[in-house]
Amino acid sequence: MAKHPDDRETIERYDRDMALLAVYVETSVWSFAFAEDAPDYRADTLLFFDRCHAGALTPFVSRVVLDELDRAEPQLRERLTGLVRGVGPAVLDVSAEAERLAGAFLREHVVPAGKPEDARHVAVAFDHELDVLVSWNFRHIAGVRRADRFNAVAVLEGYYKPLRIVSPAEVLYDDETDPA
Repeated sequence: MAKHPDDRETIERYDRDMALLAVYVETSVWSFAFAEDAPDYRADTLLFFDRCHAGALTPFVSRVVLDELDRAEPQLRERLTGLVRGVGPAVLDVSAEAERLAGAFLREHVVPAGKPEDARHVAVAFDHELDVLVSWNFRHIAGVRRADRFNAVAVLEGYYKPLRIVSPAEVLYDDETDPA
């Protein structure tokens, strides 16, 4: 889809870093940075953010992510906000086109009707033509069959660039992005 004129800075940053993966970081990834009860996910999440910080990946979020993080308990919200500031992702708008695509994901039951934010995350990543969406939400977002369904509905809605929907671990241990 066409780029949005109010996203000029984001587009310029993306164009500069085209060799890098443009990655939408969904809310669950930010939350797992502080998940004491999931040490493996937490370790991969922190390593993922280290890669972003080092410039090996280009991270993006949307207002949907920031609004969800704002609903966290006050003490956790403060830590999440600090992490977002430290990683410094570009913030993407949720355009009318993205809302329309999110509606299609809900209408086609790719995402349950009670989870419109999950549909919006994926729609924003498609609308801004990002390469990858990372999520630990295997129930409503990540997963091979679900990714296929998101991509199929997106094509029917006029979005032709496929979106890879994976966990942070899959980005970390991909041969193309892993310098080791």
